[in-house]
Amino acid sequence: MKIIILIIGGFLIFALSTLSGGGASLLLMPLIIFVVGAKSVAPIMTLGIAMSSSSRVFLFFKNIDWNLFKWLLPSTIVGSVLGARLFASLSSDWIQLIIGVFLVFTVVQFFQKPKDVKKRHIKTWHFVPIGFGISFLSGLIGGVGPLMNSAYMNYGMTKEELIGTRSANAVVLHISKLASYAYFGYMTGDVLKFGIILGITAIVGNYFGKKLLKMISELFFRKIVITTMVISGVLMIYKHKDFILNIIHSI
Repeated sequence: MKIIILIIGGFLIFALSTLSGGGASLLLMPLIIFVVGAKSVAPIMTLGIAMSSSSRVFLFFKNIDWNLFKWLLPSTIVGSVLGARLFASLSSDWIQLIIGVFLVFTVVQFFQKPKDVKKRHIKTWHFVPIGFGISFLSGLIGGVGPLMNSAYMNYGMTKEELIGTRSANAVVLHISKLASYAYFGYMTGDVLKFGIILGITAIVGNYFGKKLLKMISELFFRKIVITTMVISGVLMIYKHKDFILNIIHSI
């Protein structure tokens, strides 16, 4: 029964994340916890998203910005390996809380004028430190949601370019994390089983998501992305409500 829930939930989450430019990780966390428990969330989610991202690279191959990808590649590998090395050895409560607050504040982009959407406010080289930071956090806590989408949108990407380039970088990110998790002994038989099931489900969800993507405009896609970022931020903050209450009580 739990596997059926994983398949149905995974399909809906990945179809939605194709429309919103990502953010599957934050929605997957409670689903995976329900199915297998909290201990294996990061490795299972990483394997499933790696398969998902690979299928999106295939679906959006012609839209990938390879020049930007080359800038992201080194920092993505280094950041994800370092983050995975520290996985489960550091408390991630503060990190996830800060990320959640940041995502909520991206709501200001929702009110950006349509004529400004295509302007590039971020340069290509900016993605080197951005890619390192986000990859490190992803390796450390398992997933950071659509945190990077703000940078992609401010770089002036179309919806297909954003999904394609983001997915190409995500493949590198998650393969690096998987290699690190395997090296440090986190890849068990159950992780492989549930991760592959999730990945196959994601591939089907991505296919239907792309069909729906063709039906929406660039501006509407941008609004979906921003809305997803804000909701993801709220979910991250809510997930740490007990941590926040403990801070308040200690003051």
